[in-house]
Amino acid sequence: MEEVIGFGLIALMVITVGLGIKRLFKPKKALFEYEDEIILDEKMLHYGPFSGSFMYPHRKFILLLTVSSSFLSADWTRTIDGWGIDSYSNENLILHKTGNDTSTNFYLEMARPFCVTSDPTITAPVGNTKYSEDDEIKATMTVDRGKPKEILLKIGNILGEGPDIDYVFKLAYFPSFRNGKTFHIKFDNDTRLEDMSFTIEGLSNAMKQSEKMCMSTYDFYEEEMQETNLI
Repeated sequence: MEEVIGFGLIALMVITVGLGIKRLFKPKKALFEYEDEIILDEKMLHYGPFSGSFMYPHRKFILLLTVSSSFLSADWTRTIDGWGIDSYSNENLILHKTGNDTSTNFYLEMARPFCVTSDPTITAPVGNTKYSEDDEIKATMTVDRGKPKEILLKIGNILGEGPDIDYVFKLAYFPSFRNGKTFHIKFDNDTRLEDMSFTIEGLSNAMKQSEKMCMSTYDFYEEEMQETNLI
């Protein structure tokens, strides 16, 4: 009997020591199933002054383009050439110029982190037309006294209600106007859309100033303002 107990104790000790050694030399288990997988940057969610992400992407630009007299009269700053500079998030600046007939508006966007001026957009009254979103309309655009060039405008959105309804035109194809002083957009008669003219003198300087603001660490939106706007 004593021999059986002795052999049992020895067997238990051997098993205990064996398990201890196995555990000691066993490779460390990965904490996560895909620990060794490279996580692409596009899968990450970024926030912060130079993140380039938006907490509410569906508000991008269209939020600003719920154009009203209160917005147009409240530009964050206005250059001596009449360019308004504003922001609708901590990541985006908007350059704005009212058309010569005061019923149309021209916008350019500059977004962190790269701060490239892009997305030329025009708002104009619907008038007696009945176009729909995503409709494409051909026209000609003349910069200063240059040769008219064919352009394509796409209706990205329709804003407003009652008599105050505007098309949001995204310019798909257009000539360079960076150094221009004016540009004129002419529609064919069958479109029933009114021609548009803009004085854009000083655009290049406004872009340079906006780029400096965009590349800075300055917060366009104070945290308190953001919290209020999201209520």
